[in-house]
Amino acid sequence: MTFQAPEASMRQRNRAAYAEFAESIERLCRADPGARAALRAGLRRDLDHPRARVMHRLLTPRLPQGCDDKTAQAHYTVASLIAAQPRHAFSPDQADDADTPDEHGTATEQVLQEDGAPDEEVAPTGPTPYGSSFGATLGQAVIVKGTSMRMSAAESRINLLTRQSLRGIHLHLPAAVNQVRTTGVSIDWGQLLADLIAWPYQSGRISRRWLQDFYRITAGADQD
Repeated sequence: MTFQAPEASMRQRNRAAYAEFAESIERLCRADPGARAALRAGLRRDLDHPRARVMHRLLTPRLPQGCDDKTAQAHYTVASLIAAQPRHAFSPDQADDADTPDEHGTATEQVLQEDGAPDEEVAPTGPTPYGSSFGATLGQAVIVKGTSMRMSAAESRINLLTRQSLRGIHLHLPAAVNQVRTTGVSIDWGQLLADLIAWPYQSGRISRRWLQDFYRITAGADQD
């Protein structure tokens, strides 16, 4: 007897739920600028940070029932990343937000440069169905016509991300996403959420897939 089919069906349902969560956050940000600002303020914040308090009202109804803190944190991080997109991503006729300094960005980069991956644990479920990984997204950002992202910068970024612990990946993603945004390449938020949820159990497998996707796409890119 094989359980592959039921497990695959469950993973597909989870993947659809992750995509729906991302779409619901995009709709919320489009309809409610105040909610968008509240979610954006949660970048790099853990669940108990004071700036996350207002996020609980917005996100709790959208979380999987009975989810643990690691799963909730993944949802909060992706919601903040979506909300931090330029304003025209939600309303094309509006100007972008003014850039605001990130008091944690530089310090975070310095502190976590060598933050290693956690010990592997037994995953409660199998690997998620694959959408477009963040490694593939970075690869597309390198090769897209007129891109401002150099191969060397993207390669440094993907190598940094794939060395991270769970805490580290949440803290480093905003800077990486900002790099991608400058190129206009879209991000598969549902797949990114799936990978963040699985990171505590499958960081090695996810990191390998990100690296393989990145190098497969950039194989013909000019090196700088």
